Amino acid sequence: MILFSLSYILTVTSVLSCNEVEDPIKRDEGQGPKNASRVQRLNNGRNGKLVPIDLTNHPLPNAFYQGDSYVLQYSVRAGRKPDVIYFWQGSGSSRWEKGASAILTVQLDNDNGGVAKQARVEMGKEPAHFLNMFGGSFVTLLGGVERETVVQDTDGTMLFQVKSECNSVGDRKPITRTNQIEEKAGNINADDVFILKTPSKLYIYEGQTASPEEKTTAQKVAQSLFPSVSAQGVSGSRPPADFIAALS
Repeated sequence: MILFSLSYILTVTSVLSCNEVEDPIKRDEGQGPKNASRVQRLNNGRNGKLVPIDLTNHPLPNAFYQGDSYVLQYSVRAGRKPDVIYFWQGSGSSRWEKGASAILTVQLDNDNGGVAKQARVEMGKEPAHFLNMFGGSFVTLLGGVERETVVQDTDGTMLFQVKSECNSVGDRKPITRTNQIEEKAGNINADDVFILKTPSKLYIYEGQTASPEEKTTAQKVAQSLFPSVSAQGVSGSRPPADFIAALS
């Protein structure tokens, strides 16, 4: 009986684990200037470089590819050298890209006098300050770039999951993240919020037990990604038939 109880406690603790990633900067709302660059391998196959990203070479705003690594410089106000340099590593990023992101961060910091805090960020473990820099609209995209060759979702249909996580550090407010996921009906649940973009419509499905933070973030993300399209809001225990029909 004691063993059963202990097992039960351990299981519940695991399920209810919260974010424990501290912000590298305290008492800052993330409203200062920033710039982001993608890590790219040079033709010699060994060295890397940073390629600044914007809407001319990146498909959507406030978005990083899950298959890449990025370096982001942030200053608490204009005119300062970077106060923190994040190196973000996508879940599908290669070992070389992850290693290069760390090396390039050190080089960048040295070039700026070595005054910045350097913070590694794993996809899915972004701290609150990192997300605040994007106004809550940060998303990850399926795909990536390899030596100028872009691999991305091109069928005109995109599905995003907006999911909150409890937070045990800082202000302890829930942390909400948005990731593009495979367009499968089996990925939909009633606990989160989902954004579905098809060639003709934009849906926001609020699961029956979705949190207020997830609902608010989904509206921000949809407006950021697709500003010229009005979203159709749906809610309940399951999305409508036309929403499911758009998925495989």
